[in-house]
Amino acid sequence: MENHKEIELQLKKNFGHFSDDLVQEILAHGEIVFFPEGELMMDIGQKVEQIPLIVEGNVKVFREDEDDNEILLYYLQPGEACAITMICSAREGFSKIKAIPMEDTRVIVLPISKLDEWMPKYKSWYYFVMDSYQDRFEELLKVVDGIAFKNMDERLLVYLKKSIKANGSTTIHTTHQQIAQELNSSREVIGRLLKKLEQKGLVRIGRNYLEYFGK
Repeated sequence: MENHKEIELQLKKNFGHFSDDLVQEILAHGEIVFFPEGELMMDIGQKVEQIPLIVEGNVKVFREDEDDNEILLYYLQPGEACAITMICSAREGFSKIKAIPMEDTRVIVLPISKLDEWMPKYKSWYYFVMDSYQDRFEELLKVVDGIAFKNMDERLLVYLKKSIKANGSTTIHTTHQQIAQELNSSREVIGRLLKKLEQKGLVRIGRNYLEYFGK
């Protein structure tokens, strides 16, 4: 009963556009799961068996190669779900991405079988899934555009703006090495570019964090 009450409150707060009959289905099949900051939430090659709806926290979604180089794809925040996870589950059943909470995170998990079952049954679910696909596709296009058409200094600015938007703060808790991994660059290049931004008054660099003052 407590689980149902919490799910109902979180749905009203973060997914208010869901229809009443869909909410009842989620209450019947959903479960609240907690992921502490930094704990691996989804790994490449992992069997996808649940759909996570984010209700609290902030999740980083990225790709990683065999040498641990990372490419940041996007962040997930309350009211969102991972479209790539949905696509992987529908096609092959195995994840193509990694997901790590950037802060303590709570999600409502649903059986993956409900993804297709609810599409023709509930319009609010259909539009939510379609909107999730479109939003994440646009994010991926920005990543591709950044790699193909932007210099590293431009990509770094995009990264900083995306990070402060996701965190809701001008302070970004990270290191030069972590930024370099996510942008598939080197620590030296990122350090040099950040130093230039600091000289322009756009960032202030601290130990394992930085503040961004740009728009």
